[in-house]
Amino acid sequence: MSPRDEGLAPAGELVLRNVGQLVTMAGQAVPFAVEAHAALWLVGGRVQYAGPESGLPPAAAKSPTVDVGGRLATPGLVDAHTHLLYAGQRAQEVALRARGAGYLEMLQAGGGILATVAATNAASDSEVLDATRRRLSEALRAGTTTLELKTGYALDPAGELRLLGLAERLRDEGPMRLVLTYLGAHALPASHAGQPGRFLEELATTHAAVAGRAQFVDVFLEPGVFGPAEVDPYLADARRHGLAVKVHVDELQDGGGAALAARWGAVSADHCAYTSPAGIAALQAAGTVAVLLPGTAGYLHPEHMAPARQFLEAGVPIAIGSDGNPGSSPTSCLGTLLPWAAAWLHLTPEEVWTAVTRGGARAVGRTDVGQLTPGSWGDVVVWDADDYRVPCYRYGTNLVQAVYVSGRQVAP
Repeated sequence: MSPRDEGLAPAGELVLRNVGQLVTMAGQAVPFAVEAHAALWLVGGRVQYAGPESGLPPAAAKSPTVDVGGRLATPGLVDAHTHLLYAGQRAQEVALRARGAGYLEMLQAGGGILATVAATNAASDSEVLDATRRRLSEALRAGTTTLELKTGYALDPAGELRLLGLAERLRDEGPMRLVLTYLGAHALPASHAGQPGRFLEELATTHAAVAGRAQFVDVFLEPGVFGPAEVDPYLADARRHGLAVKVHVDELQDGGGAALAARWGAVSADHCAYTSPAGIAALQAAGTVAVLLPGTAGYLHPEHMAPARQFLEAGVPIAIGSDGNPGSSPTSCLGTLLPWAAAWLHLTPEEVWTAVTRGGARAVGRTDVGQLTPGSWGDVVVWDADDYRVPCYRYGTNLVQAVYVSGRQVAP
């Protein structure tokens, strides 16, 4: 737990009663669990009781009460993969994609990530902060209460440290819980064309300054960007400085990324659209979470989604993230992707809820969010629905009625 969590929102006491369905994620062998005709009692910002309203302890009568009118309440969503810290936008790429331009083609022409890098480096600190605050506010209003925020749009050591400092400011502001990831190795800058190893060597000199500030280090492992020969020494240095590992893998082809992530004991391997059965087995053996990003796959290559069912059948825990970014997943809102996660990944509503709550929490190294169980943080979403399947069914509408962090209402 971050020591800054206590200050994100004043710890509150609250009873949510007349909850039509309360998703607690309190199951054991199968995490998904739901209570009907339920109540939730929060004390000091944490869950004191979650269960049938008939079992609400008498002491709860002293706490402020909100009648949610028979609606659905769930844990706050945990978005385990985002790139929301940037300036500018890339709406012009819609037309380029319509003409058949691919991700790597745009990158090699100086577009894609490199266009966002130029815009972000040219923007002032206040401009980057204000733009990112707007995105975080959108995410919060759509039900996300914990969010992984990556650097990655500077692509030089000093610039990445600048972005990390801005991310720390946002984390300290709240009310959303932010988990910080250092993704200096997001792409190869033009200044180091053909020299990925040299770039990672220079970037590794910042790890001492990153340690204790970001929780994770990440790298974009993909043929044509960074390969295992360069990534292995980079991750070794990160681990020496106490940084946990995440890795972008197998987004555009099977580059053996899942096996590398497993070898380094990565907390998560993200994208996994083209991960092979051997890669899936490696992740299972390592206990690594597969973070699946259906919004990105749907935007770039809808004909090829991550093999979610194969991961689950192999015993690999999954999370679902928004991958919010300006190019391949231009959204801030994990909550609006739930129907597409169900439809495109062929997941049941129970599996989707698990992936965006407890699965997401595991993918960012947390056990105190993503569930409504005694002692966990009182991060709650009330939906304009009376059944947990509805948010996985209705698309195009934000169904969130209220969002609570540490027992305090923070949205709308």
